Amino acid sequence: MSLLLPALSGLQLASDAESADLNNISTRYPDVGPEVPPEIRKLVCKTCWSTVFSAECFQKAWVTQFGPDRPESAPFTYTTPSWRQIQRQRCRHLLEFQQRCEWCKLVCRLIKLNYRRPYKWMPKDKKHLARMYFERHGRVTYLYLWVERHGCKLPIYAVEDDPAAKFIPDRGVLFDVNSALAYDLIKKRVVECSCHERCSPPQYARMPTRVLDCSDPGQPRLFVSNGVEDYYVTLSYVWGEKQPNRLKTKNLDSYIEGIPLENIPKTIMDAIMVTHKLGFRYLWVDSFCIMQDSEDDKAREIAQMRHIFHDSYVTIIAACADKVSDGFLHDRRPTVANWIRNEGLLPFRCPDGSVGTLHLVDGKRPFFLLEPVDQRAWCLEERVLSPRKLIYATHTLLYECETKHDNVNSAPNFVPLCNAEDIPRLQGHIATPATNPDSDQTPMTTGEAWYNIVTLYSRRNLTKPRDKLIALSGVADYCHQFWPHSRYLAGLWEHQLPGSLLWHIPHRGESRRRPDIYRAPSWSWAAIDGRIDSRECWFMAENICTIIHCAVTPTRSNNAFGEVADGYLVLETIVEPAVWEVDEEWGGQLFNVTGAPAESLNWTELWDHDHNGIGLARNDAVEPVSEGIGNVYIAFVGRLSAEGSALGLVLVPVTDEITNTQRYDSPGYPVFRRVGRFQASPSFPVVTAWLNCRSKRIKII
Repeated sequence: MSLLLPALSGLQLASDAESADLNNISTRYPDVGPEVPPEIRKLVCKTCWSTVFSAECFQKAWVTQFGPDRPESAPFTYTTPSWRQIQRQRCRHLLEFQQRCEWCKLVCRLIKLNYRRPYKWMPKDKKHLARMYFERHGRVTYLYLWVERHGCKLPIYAVEDDPAAKFIPDRGVLFDVNSALAYDLIKKRVVECSCHERCSPPQYARMPTRVLDCSDPGQPRLFVSNGVEDYYVTLSYVWGEKQPNRLKTKNLDSYIEGIPLENIPKTIMDAIMVTHKLGFRYLWVDSFCIMQDSEDDKAREIAQMRHIFHDSYVTIIAACADKVSDGFLHDRRPTVANWIRNEGLLPFRCPDGSVGTLHLVDGKRPFFLLEPVDQRAWCLEERVLSPRKLIYATHTLLYECETKHDNVNSAPNFVPLCNAEDIPRLQGHIATPATNPDSDQTPMTTGEAWYNIVTLYSRRNLTKPRDKLIALSGVADYCHQFWPHSRYLAGLWEHQLPGSLLWHIPHRGESRRRPDIYRAPSWSWAAIDGRIDSRECWFMAENICTIIHCAVTPTRSNNAFGEVADGYLVLETIVEPAVWEVDEEWGGQLFNVTGAPAESLNWTELWDHDHNGIGLARNDAVEPVSEGIGNVYIAFVGRLSAEGSALGLVLVPVTDEITNTQRYDSPGYPVFRRVGRFQASPSFPVVTAWLNCRSKRIKII
């Protein structure tokens, strides 16, 4: 994308005496010779060719790309012809070659920016001071052109077989993701990946229960592995629509003989082709490898999800496909034309005397490209567990491993993708095209990674809300190897308590209605829908409470990391009554108004009791207690620092269905459920007093 640079105050431009006039530049090299292909020569007009694109002038501009210590006088500085002269030479060039001079077009655009109403006020006979130079930032080389006070910054690249490719390291984005070149690049990436310190080479593994045999793409069939070890490929994609021909009990035997091609959706057929062209025989796809009409088979296979994706040779991620019938091997040019536009093609005078071409990149770009798979909850687990991924994005093909996230041909990303922290991974750090190679990154620990994964996961959608814990069970199962002595409690790890209780809704407007069907205890993020933030849990410095006991009951005994039937938490902490006035912007204020029923108070009266202030609270979901002034209880959990704000849970009593009074469990603990999280400032007198109170035990369900 071109970046129009604003006028810089105090910018020291070279004087007219120091600048080179286009009519007086000496060229020590022949301007046009038999070695210059005519298709390159006609890119610019005669005047531009003999001046800016002469060997001497161009090399002066090109050498500026090396190093940050370039002196201010280094850019090639020259005086342009007048506007009238430029238009004449453009017309002559158009008549002779039937195409416009690319350099004149760029210069004219910048000249006009120097005038508010260029066609009325611009002097036609004035010449303008221009500067041209190249700079490399990160992994992208830029051409800079200034005309007087305005300039542009354009990324450049060269194609592989062009003479300029020896000197311009950048390549264009790969659009033909189904080409022979694409498959060669994939194989090259896997070999390179095997040499990464944090990446393990692919190995034979025990295959899933069933896989697709892709040895003949014209006649795929279902293969029952019976524990055979081999390489296999996995597919991660968005269903987006029903799959009427998915695997069921009634078609199991016939699919073992062969699956009719008309029964296979385009995305899955494309994955079969990729598997075959990469030289592999077996592909795992959920809709054709799990019995879709058997809850028992689904449960068994979902419990193996960790191994299915982690042990695969590579996972194909059909990132760009909104639905299974879309496919992902199409040419990217028509789609990407809206974002990436070739601003032009210019001659490139190579340092070795040869002449090639450089491509200028410009165009409108989305702020971040959110792919369909980035919105599906199941796809996050599949990506996290896979050690090697082929991401068929909207604009190109990317390769991702434990070390890198990059275009398969290492081209710069002219389309913004995502920040490194938004790539779900279990530990370490990952290099992206936007990563500064000189930056000192702190590797992410497994604990931090878990909180980050939960935060990213909560942004995604589930077709079946009951799958909230199931769709992340493979990641939880994988993490258990790092924490073998810790219990997994409906989305929280026992060793991370009580800090992990402090997840919250980031913004008041993002809370949704509390689900009608039970999914998890109220203290678990899995109990609600919508985005949550759990990353702050990692930074709690001091505990104010003690976990006495915590337990959950899994729905299925063979998957301790999946769906739960119930759960509870016994907490010993400071518990105090409060009044909660919910606010649309901040989530709400908490006040200590002892003995005053909520219905008798209004906002003005609450603010009149300044000494009764407690702090801010965010509701977990939209429900009666969060829609007005309500009576609640607050339970302190911890502090961000020794003297900092105290954090805790906003609770409401669980009432007996018959007596409609506070419910107590068998040891006599009052029973509550969570409705929000609060942050209390120690500057409020009541908070300081409460922090010195005695703790008591409560039960949260």
